[in-house]
Amino acid sequence: MGDARDAIAAPLIDPFGPDAGGVWLKGNLHAHTTESDGTAEPARRAAQYRERGYDFLCLSDHHRLTRVDRVPAPPGLTLIQGAELHPDNPFGGQKYHLLAYNMTADLDAERMPPQHVIDSVRKQGGSVWLAHPHWIGINVRRDVLPLTGLAGIEVFNTICQRMGRGESAVIWDDWLDHADRLLPAIANDDCHGGPEYGDDLFQGWTMVRSADRTPQAIIAALEQGASYCTTGPEIRSLRITRPASLELRSRPLRLEVSCSPAVRVTAVCSRRGADYPAGPLDPARPFERAVLPLPLADWVRVEIADVHGRKAWSNPVDLTGLAAAG
Repeated sequence: MGDARDAIAAPLIDPFGPDAGGVWLKGNLHAHTTESDGTAEPARRAAQYRERGYDFLCLSDHHRLTRVDRVPAPPGLTLIQGAELHPDNPFGGQKYHLLAYNMTADLDAERMPPQHVIDSVRKQGGSVWLAHPHWIGINVRRDVLPLTGLAGIEVFNTICQRMGRGESAVIWDDWLDHADRLLPAIANDDCHGGPEYGDDLFQGWTMVRSADRTPQAIIAALEQGASYCTTGPEIRSLRITRPASLELRSRPLRLEVSCSPAVRVTAVCSRRGADYPAGPLDPARPFERAVLPLPLADWVRVEIADVHGRKAWSNPVDLTGLAAAG
């Protein structure tokens, strides 16, 4: 075996490793139909996403479950049963938007405290995620830290992007700095389909490396961080090492990224970070590999941007083992 100082630091689960197993699946977990305020009937919404090559979809209508056993799913598309729930916020912020997956029974969430909603979904075997927190003005200390049981965050939302607050990466970082665990992210359309929303289909999605195509396996893989989020770019591999010969002691870690053609790779750490290239961007010279020196930190996540401004986000990687090796 090699030097332990050259070992890769493990994220929640490394979806890019050679021994990861499973299959890569593309999905959208935030979509509305005529069962709430969407313009497409459930079967049509499912067909739209399958026609564009999606492998899984959640019809997350407001307040209530759209029963997937009543929706004729196209071959190859896994429908995940869930809803967007809206309990009041007793801490002073706006009403919560919570994405609940693998629910089995409806909840009167608007009459329940948010913690009771989370607990009730989890008792059903479900998973609860914080939706578009930047758009609704979430404050992590006020609105998030009092709650327990949230699985992760929606880091990108297409409709909210149309309204100027679609990316929630800063809130994700704030939450990571206060949490006692790494938090995975998802990216979604939140499609409704009406003319007032513009083009709200197929703009943001999550790639997950799942053991199989069942709803249970997909959500489990997402909770474990075996995924990345994107509006276009691909993340092909991440490797973080601490070479024994590295002389730059103020930034002793090395991040190696392989991706689809990009013009910027940014490493966001719990302390500072790094950017590649380290100078003016040149859209005429995209690259598919970057090496960035990193500071000692608790975690790092990666953002990739292509020539069109589309982005991809990795889940955070734990750096504490490598920091301890120093």
